[in-house]
Amino acid sequence: MPTRIVANLVGMMLFVQVVLGGLATVLGYPVIYHLIWGGLTFVVLIIATVYAVRELGSKSTLFRTGIAAIADYVVQIILGFVALGLNNDAVVVVHLTNAFVLGVLVTYLISFADSAEKASASLHPHTPSISPGTM
Repeated sequence: MPTRIVANLVGMMLFVQVVLGGLATVLGYPVIYHLIWGGLTFVVLIIATVYAVRELGSKSTLFRTGIAAIADYVVQIILGFVALGLNNDAVVVVHLTNAFVLGVLVTYLISFADSAEKASASLHPHTPSISPGTM
């Protein structure tokens, strides 16, 4: 199931995104890496959500969690640019806190994708194409 793979990829990318943000804030690394990686992560999150709606429909928990994660990511982008523009520590803390909320949503996305794959596998078990006695 591509949704599970892409959801896991989003989770890993989000972790790298938090590390890049920390490096930019604490150690003065160029923030451009955080911005570019954030854009790529957002695109992969959208792809995971598209896979979810194609595989399970718009009423699925997986799709709804993906939409919630996208909405929170948009808030995160706004907070990030406000923090960058104002250079205000309080906004940076809110931006970081929201990153953890986004992490929870992506964790749910991964969990629901795994559950959907397991449910699909139990509904459509793979049977061997060769009988066991012919080998």
